[in-house]
Amino acid sequence: MSEVNCLYCGKKIAEDLAECPHCGGVSHYQKRGYRAGARARFVLFFIAVTVFCLFFIFWLPR
Repeated sequence: MSEVNCLYCGKKIAEDLAECPHCGGVSHYQKRGYRAGARARFVLFFIAVTVFCLFFIFWLPR
């Protein structure tokens, strides 16, 4: 595990931390991903909105 400099306070931090333990700033170097599962939730939300719209397209009178 290597260390990088914090963009906000300049102190050395591990690159897999989500935020700096010294100043609390968000780390932009992490390799694991900041929000695990955010893409899956977005895809499920998009599918739900699409199904909702299709339901109302066919349900509303013409």
